[in-house]
Parts: sequence; C-alpha cells; structure tokens
Amino acid sequence: MKVLKLLLLFAMGASLSLAGCDDDYLYPVEYPVYDPDGGSDNGGCDEIPVPEKVNNKVVAHRGGSAEAGTAKYPDNSIASLSYAISLGCYASECDIYWTADNNVVVAHAANGCYVNNLKPWEHTLDELRAAGKLSNGELLPTLEEFIDVALHAGTTRLWLDVKRIEVGGATSNTAESVKACSRACEIIREKKAQHFCEFIVSGNAAIWAGCYSAAQLAGIKVGWMSYSAPSAYKSYLDPWANLDYSNFFAGGAEVSNPKYPLQSYLDAGVALSVYNADTDPEMTYVLKYYPKLKAVCTNYPAKLLGRIGSEGL
Repeated sequence: MKVLKLLLLFAMGASLSLAGCDDDYLYPVEYPVYDPDGGSDNGGCDEIPVPEKVNNKVVAHRGGSAEAGTAKYPDNSIASLSYAISLGCYASECDIYWTADNNVVVAHAANGCYVNNLKPWEHTLDELRAAGKLSNGELLPTLEEFIDVALHAGTTRLWLDVKRIEVGGATSNTAESVKACSRACEIIREKKAQHFCEFIVSGNAAIWAGCYSAAQLAGIKVGWMSYSAPSAYKSYLDPWANLDYSNFFAGGAEVSNPKYPLQSYLDAGVALSVYNADTDPEMTYVLKYYPKLKAVCTNYPAKLLGRIGSEGL
C-alpha cells in the first residue's frame, strides 16, 4: 500500500529544478559560507553530503535565540543558526515563507504574518530586505544562505517550519504555505542538501497534503504537527509526528488521560519529536522518553544539552 501511495505521488508530478550551485550571497558580518567548489563532499555539486553524527537529539528553536540573547542573536538569523551549530545541536529550527519573486525567506512573521511590516508572499526579497534589517544588522536571510552555513559546518541540520498563515485568527493563503515548501524543495535539491534539511508542517490538512507530496518527491523527511491518532500517521510513508509537549505534560504535571498518550505514538512505530521543552520540569518529563524520541526542540539548547550530559543520556 505504501509503495502504491509513493507511485501516486510521482504521478502527481513535481517541478523540481536541478540548477547549478550559486554562492553569490551578501552578509553584513562575517559568517562561514559554504563554497560549492571548495573541495568538500559537495564539491562540484556531484554528490549529496551527509551530516556528521552528533551525540544528541536537541533542536534549537529559532537557533536558540532566546538563550543566546535576541539583540546579537535574533531569532531566525544567521547568528542564531551559528549559535546552534557551535553547541553541536542535532538541528536548528527556523521558519520559512515564500515571496512574490519565488524566493524563500527565513523569518518569524508577527502581527498577522508580517515580515518587516510586509506580507512576504506579496513582496519581493529586495522589498522585504529594504524594509528593515535584523536587530544585529543582518539582512533578512534566505534559505540558500541558511543551507550554505549548515553545509559548511557539516553537522547541524535545518528544521524548516512551514508556517500557517493566519488572517483574523483563521488559516488563509494555504497555497502560499505550500509554495514555500515546494520552492524550498527545489532549493534544497539544487544545493544537494537533502540530508541536511527536514520539514515540520502545520497541522492544517491542506498545507500538510501539499507539503507532504512535495517533500516525498524530493526525498526530504517531513513531520506533521497534528495531534492526531497514531493510526492517522501510519497512513503515510515514514510517519513522523512533531507535537507540542503540553499535549502530554502541562501545568507542571503529566496530563491525566490524554486523548493520545505519548507512548501510543512510540508503540505504533511513529517517529516522535516534541517542542518546546524549556523549563526544568518540562525537560525532566521529556527526558524520560529521550532515548526513544526522534528529537526534542527547545529555546534553551545549551541548558538541555547540559541536562542530557549530566544524566548520561
């Protein structure tokens, strides 16, 4: 059945560009930039590199900006990504949006899904950048730039959060969310970074369906952020649930009789990651399951890594 589903995905078709590498990027400060002709495993764009193994399952939410300090390390910045890499994290989470000129920007939109007071899907990259810089002086980063840094480091993956666009509290512009994922898939393939990128996708059914198809066709792992029954996940290839820990632990205590217990996903063979475990009680709870989890996302990656080390996990 799963093979049939994959064949059906291919039958749907996909526009996946295999264009050459591009290293023409601008940074306001010095950060390592991946050189596609610099003799690495990806030299000449002929091979697909694999991240070096790390000894943890920690994902730095928005690069760990809250822990590092938002003034110098604003969320979704090259600086915060570099912070997560410096800690040796398994992955660094970031948010992506599609732009009107078919770019993908890394940003956490606010106040009705605005980036620099503009709706990213209605404006070009240049317009978004002209509207303001990050607090540390960086230009609004693109996905290509994030991938360059990750490939240069060779260890930390990128968790690309495909954002649900909200207008008036309701989901809207689902096509633009799917376009963010589809275009990201093209960029990832162009960069030969399939092993360095993983998607986490909104629980919205329309966004999930479009992103799941695009990611499967591109050979990129994709997790669904829907608190649905484990059986619902099992209907997909390589099932992965990325869920808010508060479904299982809230108010400083384990949730009694949750609709779908944490263990039920593990028992069903569904890969499970949780977010965002920030306080000591939250970390204590998720660390009980840590060996069986795919990953744990947190705003305080150094703190969580310290807990993992001290507890010998």
